[in-house]
Amino acid sequence: MTFSIASLGSGSRGNAFLVEGDDTRILVDAGFSGRQLARRLDILEVDPESIDAVVVTHEHRDHSGGIGVGARRWGWALKMSSRTRRACTTLLRGQETCDDLPVSGIRIGALEIAPVPTCHDAVDPVAVVVRHVPSDLRAGIATDLGRATTPVRQALRGCAFLVLEANHDERLLREGSYPWGVKQRIGGSRGHLSNRLAAELARELAHPRLGGILLAHLSHECNDPDLALDRVGQGLLPKRYDGVLAAAAQDEPSERYQIDELVNARTSGPQLSLFT
Repeated sequence: MTFSIASLGSGSRGNAFLVEGDDTRILVDAGFSGRQLARRLDILEVDPESIDAVVVTHEHRDHSGGIGVGARRWGWALKMSSRTRRACTTLLRGQETCDDLPVSGIRIGALEIAPVPTCHDAVDPVAVVVRHVPSDLRAGIATDLGRATTPVRQALRGCAFLVLEANHDERLLREGSYPWGVKQRIGGSRGHLSNRLAAELARELAHPRLGGILLAHLSHECNDPDLALDRVGQGLLPKRYDGVLAAAAQDEPSERYQIDELVNARTSGPQLSLFT
């Protein structure tokens, strides 16, 4: 019985996350070219044809760019809302298997996938919570958040692993070279989550069985992994969090995080006394 997650890469130039539960494999988003998806999966020793489905969180090309080629080349089943599918029509040729992603969620093999509406400037954006049915452990993937709404926070509460957006440092965004209108969009309530807000969300969601936090969608121009990790790490100090805290890179996959093992490591031995 295994439950794992890995980033294929995350940032403004592409996002994709591999979630594996026993013999089931899904991608959450596929925002890279077919060649890049194949390369990154190969690094993780995953055959593209072994992917059972791709859950598409929204239509922006850094999340959806490879869904059409992946579906046609490797037979990937695409799962997304009807509004997102209509927004992705230029990527699709009608040959793909494309099913609705209902609000009630779906089950694919050993994994249950539940979408959660988010606040972002797309037609029907969602975060995703994936439950590994045999272990009842859950992983939450929430990028492209203008703000963490109550439904998002409630859905992510109790997850054993979190992928959270930490897009920008607020000072670097203010002082950066983007036009003012772009800065307003990024920092607005339908844009992207800052390091400060990511730290607040991580602190709220931290609990004794949280095995890991992977910061995602870091801006190349307006953030730095060390800045993001330091800000979120500082935010977690009051919770005495000692699980994994890492930042996903844009150009290469992350390691494969074994969620069940990370949870066991935190809940075994004297560490639990920190939370009593």
